[in-house]
Amino acid sequence: MIFVPSWVIPGTYLENLQFLEDKPEIAGVELLFFLDTRETRALLSAEFEALERYASRFIFTAHLPDLLEESQEELVSRLAPLVRHFVCHPGPLGGVEAQGGRIRAWGERFGPERFVVENTVPGALEAILPWLFPETPVCMDTGHLLLEGASPAGFFRRYGGRIREIHLHGVDYAGALGDGRLPDHRAFRREEPWFQALGPVLADFGGVLNVEIFSWPEAERTLAALGFREEPGLFRFR
Repeated sequence: MIFVPSWVIPGTYLENLQFLEDKPEIAGVELLFFLDTRETRALLSAEFEALERYASRFIFTAHLPDLLEESQEELVSRLAPLVRHFVCHPGPLGGVEAQGGRIRAWGERFGPERFVVENTVPGALEAILPWLFPETPVCMDTGHLLLEGASPAGFFRRYGGRIREIHLHGVDYAGALGDGRLPDHRAFRREEPWFQALGPVLADFGGVLNVEIFSWPEAERTLAALGFREEPGLFRFR
């Protein structure tokens, strides 16, 4: 299923859903909670009933803050009936015990399969996995891998049976110098070698394929370049 983040245009969660509603290629939306602030909580409260109404149109996931705190269990509990799963970062290398303990505790309450741990900086995912349930899924982020010079196809071969979600985006260092944005979360060309190696693997991937690009024009160009067409639960690379 093709997903995009809840920020492809400047605006609120609801404004982005309204924008995406008539785009049949988008099956789901990743609700972003990178920051857990008073403003974010207020926005969620104001729009929550509207988000629930959109559950008949979109499948939802949620991206939790980089560092998980005990107070965020309230956020997880509220979102749990709405979202399929939660994407978590492993946290800093020196803090994986606390981060892993939080994910494990929430897994005991809501189900270990509902917390998907993403690769971020080198070594962080490997460090946190021993603290988690064996069935805790993995999210493969291609941009993070490219930043460290690693192969997304190689990562998929290593964790493929455990990967529930893929954050699919490229890297553009020159563009970052020009516009001041991050070098990852960028559109990419179909002929780039890393994607040519990964593309055939995606043909039979039945999980969430999240084009995690925070700009609709870039996300749209990426989707067009990929040549994906949706079939029940699958994507075909063509």
